[in-house]
Amino acid sequence: MGGRGRGSRSRTQRKHFRDGRENVWKRSKSDSTSSDPNGNGNSENKTHWKPFSTQNSAFDEYYKEQGIVTAEEWDTFIEVLRTPLPAAFRINPSSQFCEDIKSQLENDFMNSLKAETTDGGEVEAIRPLPWYPDNLAWHSNFSRMQLRKNQTLERFHEFLKLENEIGNITRQEAVSMVPPLFLDVCPDHFVLDMCAAPGSKTFQLLEIIYQSTKPGSLPDGMVMANDLDVQRCNLLIHQTKRMCTANLIVTNNEAQHFPGCRADKNGSKASEMEIEPQISQLLFDRVLCDVPCSGDGTLRKAPDMWRKWNPGMANGLHSLQIQIAMRGTLMKYSN
Repeated sequence: MGGRGRGSRSRTQRKHFRDGRENVWKRSKSDSTSSDPNGNGNSENKTHWKPFSTQNSAFDEYYKEQGIVTAEEWDTFIEVLRTPLPAAFRINPSSQFCEDIKSQLENDFMNSLKAETTDGGEVEAIRPLPWYPDNLAWHSNFSRMQLRKNQTLERFHEFLKLENEIGNITRQEAVSMVPPLFLDVCPDHFVLDMCAAPGSKTFQLLEIIYQSTKPGSLPDGMVMANDLDVQRCNLLIHQTKRMCTANLIVTNNEAQHFPGCRADKNGSKASEMEIEPQISQLLFDRVLCDVPCSGDGTLRKAPDMWRKWNPGMANGLHSLQIQIAMRGTLMKYSN
């Protein structure tokens, strides 16, 4: 009876879900025939796709009041937000092909792509990011859309796709590469990534832990990557499995209620007088909190945010962001 009860409730919930949501993609028969007497929808009144609007008066008003930029810089600021986000990627330093990939970028693609012109008028088509160590991170002046559509860039695009699938590089926004660098992670650190999906920062943290480890051996450190959404956890696993590491644990919890962990971090063995090693609360050496955001900074890669944005999106998330940050402080060593 219990099984039938669960199934009944499940079917009822699915029915309510279907009935309670408007299907904005399904054109009704009356709509399709109103424009064309034959029902073919070929009338001149047929609605065509239009590009996303890159204007939002509420956005302008809100950020002008915040004084994010000066009045003289406002137009330049908005113009940058309206340009597509350039592609960026990072080379995995623990890959045996790391130096070969850098050489191919420096001696092949930098020259072969030099003749390509970009919307921003940049001279260099690709270049290493000057603030990232050892020329391991690269910036392209082509947007992801340009890389997919431009036939001249096809060889470079195929190179990026192949090396990304293998795990030799990771395609990641430049701004996303910054937080792991500030954490100053060492190979023996235990690191908690509280809101980890889709996993580019998690992969970067693993790279840092492995960077000074001898080939064939495992580092003493570990990364624990958490996310609330189980589907995003699957994406996180797909992203990080390219590393082929045993130093990663993926968890599925609410970050603001992340449970306490217990472990024998030092790996000490029980003495002759002890039955088992001393197990204590696990506190992390580093904690990364990339908390849920309102998407203000994603306008260049997600232009539909121009239409959706309103001040309530940020204000509504503020308390959750504080809760996650406070929980993160409790998971870290005090020193």
